[in-house]
Order: sequence, then C-alpha cells, then structure tokens
Amino acid sequence: MKKILSLFLALVMTFLLGAQTLAFNAEDMENTYPIIIVAGYGSTSLYAVNEDGSHSHAWGIEMDKIVMRVLARIVDVAIGVGRLTKGDAKYIADVVGGEFVKMFENLRCNPDGTSAHDVHRYCNTAADSNYAYLYENEDGKYLFEPEIMAMYGSYLGEDWKEYIFNFNPDFRMGAIDCAAELDSYVDEVLEYTGAEKVNLYCVSHGGQIGATYLNLYGVSDADKLNNVIITVPAIGGAGIAYDFFSRDIDFGEENLMYFIENGMMFETDIHWLFAEENLDFLDDILYYFLPYANEILGYWGSMWDFVPAKEYDKIKEQYLDPVESAELIAKSDRFHYEVYPQMSERLQECIDSGINVYILAGCGSNDIAGYNVNSDSIIPTSSATGAVCAPYGQRFDDGYQPLCTVCKDKTHRHVSPDMEIDASTAYLPEQTWFVDGLYHGMTIKSRYCEALITELMFKNNLHSIYTCKEFPQFHADTNRCQSVTAYFDNSTEGYVNSGDTKLIVENVSEKYKVRLVSVSCDGMDIKLDNSFMTEIPVGGKIEIPFKGEIPDIDCVLTQVTVNYILVGSVTPFGSRTLDFTICGSEQVENSGNSIIDIEKNYDCLLNIIMKFIPSLAAQKITAMFYNAIKALVLSV
Repeated sequence: MKKILSLFLALVMTFLLGAQTLAFNAEDMENTYPIIIVAGYGSTSLYAVNEDGSHSHAWGIEMDKIVMRVLARIVDVAIGVGRLTKGDAKYIADVVGGEFVKMFENLRCNPDGTSAHDVHRYCNTAADSNYAYLYENEDGKYLFEPEIMAMYGSYLGEDWKEYIFNFNPDFRMGAIDCAAELDSYVDEVLEYTGAEKVNLYCVSHGGQIGATYLNLYGVSDADKLNNVIITVPAIGGAGIAYDFFSRDIDFGEENLMYFIENGMMFETDIHWLFAEENLDFLDDILYYFLPYANEILGYWGSMWDFVPAKEYDKIKEQYLDPVESAELIAKSDRFHYEVYPQMSERLQECIDSGINVYILAGCGSNDIAGYNVNSDSIIPTSSATGAVCAPYGQRFDDGYQPLCTVCKDKTHRHVSPDMEIDASTAYLPEQTWFVDGLYHGMTIKSRYCEALITELMFKNNLHSIYTCKEFPQFHADTNRCQSVTAYFDNSTEGYVNSGDTKLIVENVSEKYKVRLVSVSCDGMDIKLDNSFMTEIPVGGKIEIPFKGEIPDIDCVLTQVTVNYILVGSVTPFGSRTLDFTICGSEQVENSGNSIIDIEKNYDCLLNIIMKFIPSLAAQKITAMFYNAIKALVLSV
C-alpha cells in the first residue's frame, strides 16, 4: 500500500509542479514560513477508547469494512433494490441507515454537544501531524489535502515535508472549540519549527474554523501569522445543513453531473446526457435515511454552526431541547449571534494588525441538495464571502448601484459581471475573489485558482483585487472540463467597454483541440467576424475582431455564447455562455435596485422551436446549430 501511495503522490507532485511553473517560479517566493493546512469537513481520523482500554476505529471511512458489511447484508440489499424499482425507497434506506448507525456509533454526541464516547484523534501534535511524519510513519493514511501539500511543498526545497502541517480537530465540535485548538496548534508549530510566523491555508469547514480563529484570536496572534488564505469557506454556514435538519433534500440532476464533471475534470460534456434522468429515488432514499443519520450527527456542534443564520432560530426551536441541549445551544448561539455578525469588522482588524487575509469563493451554481441559492454547489456564496447575492436564477437589474455597506467607495466596481453579486458588502471587499463556475473543493483543479493561491501564499505584502491584473475580483473558472473561455482585449475580464476591439477565445482543454462553430453576442449591436470551424490548439487562443460600437452605457448585462466542437471527444458538441457587464459613462435607469429573473439566451424564433423539443440534449444541439447558422448569416 505504501509503495502505491508513494507512486501516486510522486505523480501528483510531478504534474502539479509542471503545471505551476507556468504561473509561478520558486525564485518569486518571499517567505518559507511553515504552512498549516486547516482541512475540510470529516478529514480528521478518530478512534474510540473502549472500556477495556482497547481502541476502535471511529472515523475515516474504511472501504474494506463497508464492503464486508454490504456482503453480510447482500440479501437485504437485493430485496431493497427490488422494492426500489417499484417505488418503495424505505426498505433500502432502513437497511443502509441501520448499518450506518452501527458503523459510526462511536461518533454519536450527547444532547449537550459532548462526545458520547471516549474519542481521540490519531495525529494531533506538530511532531506527528507534519507531512514528513505522516508520509513516512503512517503510510499516508492520515494525510489530508495531499494535492495542496504537494503543490506548496514543491517550492520549499529538500526539507519541505517538515514545514507543512495538517491541523486535525475533532470536526464534530463547533467552530469556537476548533478555533481554540487551532490557536494552541499555531503555538506548537512555531515551537516545533523555530519559525517566527506561520501561513494558514483553510478549506471549506477549515475556512469556518480559520475565520473564527481570526475573529477571536487574530489580533492577539498578529505577530505569529503571515498569510491566511481561506478557500471555498463555510464561514456563515452551508445550505446542506438546512437540508439535513429540514429533511428537504432535492438533488438537481444536471447540477450533480456538473459537480462530477468538474471534480473528475472530464473533458466531455456528460451532464446533459443525464440531466433528464429521473433521480428522484435518491431524494426518497435520503428522506428515510436522514433520521438514522440524525441519530449520529444531530448533536454535533459543527452541524449546528453550519445552519445558515437566517434558518438557525427556526431549526434550533424545532430540534433542540432548551434544557438537555443548553450547552450546545449556548456555543452555537455565540457563533451565530456574536462571532458571525462581527466577521467583517474582525477580519479587517486582522489586516490592520499586519495579517494578510484572503478569501476565494465559488459562485454561479445552485445548491446541489436543493437549498436554492447562488453557491459553489455546497456553500452559499453569501455565507462564504459575506456578499449580498441575488437568489439563484435571478440577478440585479441593469443599472444596479452597489450598496457599499463595507467598501464605501462607489467608484470601485464590485458588482459581478453577471449582475448577481454585490461584493461591496463582503467581509473583505478588496481581498475577496469570486470564481464563476468553481465547484466546492475543486480549487486545485482550476489553473486560475491554482495560480492565485500560489501567488498569495508566497508573497509577504498584502495583495488586493487590484494588485495583479491577471487576478481580477471576478473570473470565469478554467477547469479543463469547461473547454473554452472568452474575454475582451482591453477590459478587465468579465467587463467590456468602448476601448475593446476584439474578443479573445481561449481553449482551456488540456486534451482536445477546439473548433469554433459559432460565437455570438447578445445585448450589444456588434458583429463578430466569421470564425466558423476555426481550430484552436490545446492551450491556444484566437482573437476575433468585431464591427460596431460598444454602447456608452454603464452597468448593463451582455452575454457571449461560444458553440464549439471538441475534436476527438465522444461528446464533441459543447456550448459556454459567459456574462459581461458593459462599462460606460451613461447611467441607465434602475427601478430601486430591483431583482429580475435571468432570461435564457434564446431569441424569439428559437424559443418557439424549443417548445417542440422536450429533450434537454436535443435542445442543446439544436441551439448550437441554430446559433451557428444565425452567426454565419449575420457575418455576411
């Protein structure tokens, strides 16, 4: 097993190092401070101490034991699958739920939030949670976020393994408890390494812990901290916690497939092939399974801290007894009523104290489990960043004026190109980056994000969204499965103005050539030169001149749609629509910063055609060919 893991990590390091040298050179580093990785939810491995003093594995998932349990109940599983085909989801949910409770009994918490069993972490000191120890002594099985470790470690030289650490809290506990442990762990790492400062890289639930740590201890620890990068963070909670407690889970099939595509970096568009498959049986199974899950997870402090602020009082009143759960309620109340509401002020105080604090979040996706918000599919963008967002499927009306509740400078362009996010209200408007189409936990799978988090980690001076033009506040994701991206030649990405003369289309696939079928623009009266069947090589880009004038209006949405063929792909036809804001001097009227529905990018004739085509896959192919023909006609 160790040899296989060693080979795998070596390949990962080779790939990441090769990719990163395109964007960042080791000579550009300004610090080699130790890096503490505050990992995502469920990363820490736990064991329970039995009454006889023996140890039982409590958490991380062991697939061999799961397989053995499945085989032991194979008859019941078969019966359950048979009943599921007839619409009965309860039987299979009862089988799986019963096994879940047995397998994870040691993770149960009491109503007051304390652990019901004597549970400990396997690796919790600086000496046994650094990469060198974990890799050499534990076969890597307690090594979390290995891709991030490998990427950062590749710059630190021969002894880099000793300077990267996994902070391993008991993830069942609330953010305040975990933050207190992180405060102690920072001191331990400093003592262990002899370094003056540390850098923190926080992921997801680790982002909530990191932000809470800064909120409570950041100013007093300012001389110990250099750079703190908080990525796809659950700072203000996660919609999935509301789904869990309310039992209101409704998987969006197409969004689920997008999530899988991005995670696996498939360079084939499989999502629309499955979008109309009826996966309601998953919702039915979960509905009956959730009471079993609640037996184990229902009193975890972290689950209660995940409940979004606007839902917290309602869910708490429904599920927690004020006497039995008084201690749990007190801790989660403190997080929701004291810590979270002061997040923006406290994080800014940390920056003022000399800590470089950065937030990177995904946006533009619906919640994967049914909590209908703009998100990275797991964490609402508003929770991750503090920014005011339009509800998913809606946007701010043209002419929207930023609220400027945190950043008071109205000249700063903090409204996203798709008119869905007002970053002037974010915790840190000048140190927060939004990536449209970035799915949760997939930062390392985006070339843009990878370059950004490397730049931020190894520089000492405080960066802002204006520091490097290649890292603007809003950016379209460049995961290779997106295939193409587009931007105008003289504007910040996502924006367009009268100084632009060309549209640049880039191939972000790392496997296939791209042939353009059509490139069209809606919302501006410009005519793009005919680019039909123009080929773009892997890693290449082309410039497409256009005729016509960009209107001199400000804060108006326009869109560019690129239809293409991936040469050699089994699903060759693809389409990507990118949003742009027109930037000009003339203000348009706005009816009180209203919110409007997002309209599909179809013209009237195509809308009529679509009414007679029920299949989403057929709709996408029809739209692609229609737009191609339309683009050819208009270019004549």
